[in-house]
Amino acid sequence: MIKPRAKSDRWEELALSIFLLVCFLLAFFKDLFPVLDEGLTAAMFAAVFFVLKQIRDLRIEVQNGGPEEVFFATNEEFYSSAQDAVHGAKREVRVTYFRHVPPTALSSAESRKYFREVINFARNKGNVRRIIGISSDAMADWCVAQVGEVERNPRYNVRVIDTRNQTVEPMSVCLIDDDTMFMAFSGPTDQQIGGIREDAPKLVQFHQNRFDQLWTIGTDLAEFVKVRTTDTDAPPR
Repeated sequence: MIKPRAKSDRWEELALSIFLLVCFLLAFFKDLFPVLDEGLTAAMFAAVFFVLKQIRDLRIEVQNGGPEEVFFATNEEFYSSAQDAVHGAKREVRVTYFRHVPPTALSSAESRKYFREVINFARNKGNVRRIIGISSDAMADWCVAQVGEVERNPRYNVRVIDTRNQTVEPMSVCLIDDDTMFMAFSGPTDQQIGGIREDAPKLVQFHQNRFDQLWTIGTDLAEFVKVRTTDTDAPPR
């Protein structure tokens, strides 16, 4: 979306146009009126100033307009920032969780607050869509435990994808509205995790499309639990 120009920018452009017109008139009539030479010299200095100012403003605009990227080295830093972002979300939060251990296995208080904040967002503000990768029995059991949250919160939607036969799992991400994304990176142990925050709408849109592709191939949580319960209750052969 193209942002409307500020009123001060429009006035500045008008003033610059008038100034350039004055410079043109001074240059055109200076042969007829030699006294205008001094005014033209001053105008040329002012023109250089205007050009330098425009270059400076453009550089600042490029620096401020580029995507912001923040790295988090620890579990605590990552989940604390993600919790704040989810709390400030307005419409929708899309999250994936592809790890070998469920969130209940994470030891930090910040991670527990983050997962509660996601549920609170669905309960109080907007829609949450969560995709969970089933990579172990522990993850499958945690998915079963999510049924109650889904039933109590109609705006909390969960689908699962079996990743046990995949050599590479998708990345865990949190997509907030249309402009913010968190990407998590697992470390050598279950408790080590870092990540990145990206404030880049085009990059977020790309991952939103990827998320929607995964969502379409996922299994609804209720269906997954039904099949798993049937398989578990079946007598051994």
